[in-house]
Amino acid sequence: MRWWLIIIMTLIPLSAMAQVDDAIEQWMQEDVSEDNAAAAADMIMQLSVDPVNINDTAAVRDLPLMTPFRYRALCNYIILYGQLMSTKELALIPGFDSMTVALLTTITKAEPYDGRAKFCWWQGRHNIVTGVGGTIEQAAGYRDGRYEGDNLRAMLCYNYNYRNKVSVRLVADKDPGEAWGKKNFYGYHLMISDIGRLEKFIVGRYGLQFGQGLTMWTGFKPFNIMGATPERFGTGVRPASAIYETDYLEGAAATVSLWRNMHLSAFASKVQGEALAGGHIEWRSGNLVTGVTVAAMRFDDSLEFRDYVYNQTRFRGQRLLNGGVDATWQWRRLTLYGEASVDDEWHPAALLGATLTPSSFNRFGVSYRYYHPLYHNIHAQSYSIGTTQGEQGVSFDAATQLPWSINMLASVDLHCFESLRYGSYSPSSGAWLRLQVSRQIGHCMQLAIRYTDRLKERNIPNIDSTLYLGEQTARRQLQGELRTSLGAWLLITRAMYARFDSENVDAQKGWLVSQAARYSKNALQITTGVALFNVDGYYARFYLSESCLQYAWSIPMLYGRGLRAHMVVRWNINENFSLAAKYGITRYYDRDSVGSGVDETEGPARQTWFVQLRLKL
Repeated sequence: MRWWLIIIMTLIPLSAMAQVDDAIEQWMQEDVSEDNAAAAADMIMQLSVDPVNINDTAAVRDLPLMTPFRYRALCNYIILYGQLMSTKELALIPGFDSMTVALLTTITKAEPYDGRAKFCWWQGRHNIVTGVGGTIEQAAGYRDGRYEGDNLRAMLCYNYNYRNKVSVRLVADKDPGEAWGKKNFYGYHLMISDIGRLEKFIVGRYGLQFGQGLTMWTGFKPFNIMGATPERFGTGVRPASAIYETDYLEGAAATVSLWRNMHLSAFASKVQGEALAGGHIEWRSGNLVTGVTVAAMRFDDSLEFRDYVYNQTRFRGQRLLNGGVDATWQWRRLTLYGEASVDDEWHPAALLGATLTPSSFNRFGVSYRYYHPLYHNIHAQSYSIGTTQGEQGVSFDAATQLPWSINMLASVDLHCFESLRYGSYSPSSGAWLRLQVSRQIGHCMQLAIRYTDRLKERNIPNIDSTLYLGEQTARRQLQGELRTSLGAWLLITRAMYARFDSENVDAQKGWLVSQAARYSKNALQITTGVALFNVDGYYARFYLSESCLQYAWSIPMLYGRGLRAHMVVRWNINENFSLAAKYGITRYYDRDSVGSGVDETEGPARQTWFVQLRLKL
């Protein structure tokens, strides 16, 4: 029976979500951080170049979306039925929904694995990516000399990878406005894994991801995907993203196996005036994983901030100590997770949650978080609506299949802020509702309808700033999407409507319609997209996801009245060389210039371009 199922799945073409761009797009709809989206793209694109063997259960633990439940289900499946013969076979394993299978199929492969491969450095993969791009229009800062350099962005990244056991990366990146050779971004790392008791050793730039991110988490943070619980899946010590110019550590870090169930990580770093050292000890036994994290920081100069109303509780000083305990426990299809942390003044922060996965089509979760108004942590990135300080909330998440093969995703988050924050100079509260229903229509079409409702409080604008009166606001957005797959073509049609209401200011509303097309055949892939938008103001703005190139991710923010168009061409010249280029233009019909200050360009349009060359050996 298993053979017949595998053969049938192999004959079924992958959905569009199997493409890297679509996986990033699905994540990005929940988080508009350009750096975070770029880091996710970097991670997935790198894995797509050097796919992980799905039968290597030690390596797959660190993959995106590999939750503890899915990991144990995969291990149990291999024990019962043997190693996977195709990555599409993941669809047969409980807990692996279609989106997860599509993404993992992009970044994994299925090959026989016996764990006894000898190290041969010449069998590793060399990957070189270089590119240059910029804007065609010259901004004011370039015209009057306020920028030291030109408007070009250039990058070079070399990466060597041997079966994800040895990794070397060298990066050089020049941003627009920087002079060549001055204040540019350079980085490197050397990583060695799985040598005896040494699980991982990194020198250079790296990141740390432990527990739920409440005590120590740097670099890429998982997006809050609709219908998925906010559980973090810490991968411990890992190389820093090639394009992340902030929120990285630099020095040395290692993870060793003390004995079968005990694992110790230690780290030391010195970056931009911050010295950090600490460790994490983890115990894995059956269905339980628990850990303890301690991190101490010392700054060359005492951190000080200008006194604003909203930042009275921010950390000020030269030393900071954080410690926390995290745990994940699984019983059958129920997963419990959480982390509790304190700073050196014993101010607490905690996050607790539970996830129930009755089947591959049904998942339900609930979580609660409490972050003390005076809890200080420079490197905390656990789930929150604002920050990991002065926030309390509860979230409910569900993914289920309704009658008539309708898939539903739903998330509700209720939260309050005990302390003041930017834009709201009094304790406040809010809610975030997200709902999506989708259905497959035949073999080539998929229809999805999404609704979001964001309620929050803010200061009333345009009044005497000393009064700090508050008002309730609501931003509601309705989106419809139709995906059509016709052989080598994929068509994506979208329509969006948004409305922003407040108690004392006129409502803002806007609409956007877009059409994207992707042609993929043999060595050529062409992606185009056009969007028309008419948005009253900033608070009803739209963020548009586009097909992008590695290390050159962008998320256009659109408001006003205009048109956005882009084209991306990828050409795999041969098995070693590939060339890609992107062109984008935003044309406004309600203004004579774009941007403001040093970023202002003359004329109603702004054009961007980027060319990239990849060499794989």
